[in-house]
Amino acid sequence: MDTQTMPQKKVQGAKALFWYLTLFFTLNIVATSVGTLWFQFINSILPLEVAGTVYQPFSQTTVKLAIAALIVATPLFYLFSILVRKALTQGVLEAHNRVKVWITYVILFIAIAIGITDLITTVFRMLDGDFTARFLLKSLTILTIVGWVFIYYALELKSDKALVGTPTAKAFGIVSLVVIVASFVGAFFLVDSPVTARAKAYDQTRINNLQELSYAINNYYTQNQALPETLDVLENSQFFVTTTDPQTNEPYEYILAGAESFELCANFETANTSDTKNTYPGQLKYDIGRNCFEYKITGQFPGSVEPVLVPTKR
Repeated sequence: MDTQTMPQKKVQGAKALFWYLTLFFTLNIVATSVGTLWFQFINSILPLEVAGTVYQPFSQTTVKLAIAALIVATPLFYLFSILVRKALTQGVLEAHNRVKVWITYVILFIAIAIGITDLITTVFRMLDGDFTARFLLKSLTILTIVGWVFIYYALELKSDKALVGTPTAKAFGIVSLVVIVASFVGAFFLVDSPVTARAKAYDQTRINNLQELSYAINNYYTQNQALPETLDVLENSQFFVTTTDPQTNEPYEYILAGAESFELCANFETANTSDTKNTYPGQLKYDIGRNCFEYKITGQFPGSVEPVLVPTKR
C-alpha cells in the first residue's frame, strides 16, 4: 500500500514570532557579551591615561557576567539559528514572513544606531584629549561587531536564497563560533577561579567588618572621650557590628596603641598589595596571613578616625 508523505505544518503566526524574537534576543546577548569581553581585554592591557573622575575600567564582575551570558545564550542562539535555517530550507517557514522582515529591519536599525553612537563617542573622546589606543580599539571593536551583524542581515534581506543552503551562511556561523569560543576561553585568563573568588569575598567581608568596627570605635570615642577597652563593649552596646571572622568565627584582634590610637587585626587568605586593576582610593592593602591596621583619632573633627593604610604584619 502506497503511503503519502504528510506535508509539514507551516511555521507562522505566534510560533514564527517566538522563533525570531528568541533568535534576535540571544543574538543581542551574544554580541554584547563578546563586545564586553573585548572591552575588558583592552582595559586589562592598556591603562587608563585620562580620567576626570574615579573610574576603574577593568572589572572581574563584568567579565564573569559576560561569561555567564555566553554560556546561557550561545547554545540557544545556535539552536534557533538551526531551526530557522532548516525551516527556511524546507519551505515550512516563508522567507518573506512579515515577522521576520520587521524584526530584521529593527535589528539593522539598532546596528546602525549603535555604530553612529560609537563614532560620536569616539570623536568626543578625541576632542576631550583622550585620543589613545584604548578608545580607538574599543570603537573598532563595536564597529566590527555591528558591521558583522549588519552585513549578515542585509544579505538576508537582499535575497531569499542568500543565506539559505549556501556556503555563506555556514561561513558566517563558523567564524562567529570561533570568535565566541576564543573570547570565552580568553576571558578565563582575566578572572580568578571560583575558589580564589570565594577567598577574596571572605577577605572583603573582613575588610568591611574592620571598617565598621573602626566607625563604631569612632562613635564610642565621640560619646565617651575614650577608646573602648575591648570589642565586647561595642557588641554589648547600641552598635551593630561584627566582631568575629566570617569563616573561622575567631574574634578580630583589638589592640590599644595609645590614648587616641588603636589597631585592628585579621587573618587574610589572599593579598591585594600587587593588584593594580581593582583598586580605589583609600583601599586597605593586605598580604596573606595576619595583618594589622592602625587607626588614630586625628582631632580634625570630634571623634574622627584616620586609618594608616599600610598594614603591619606581626
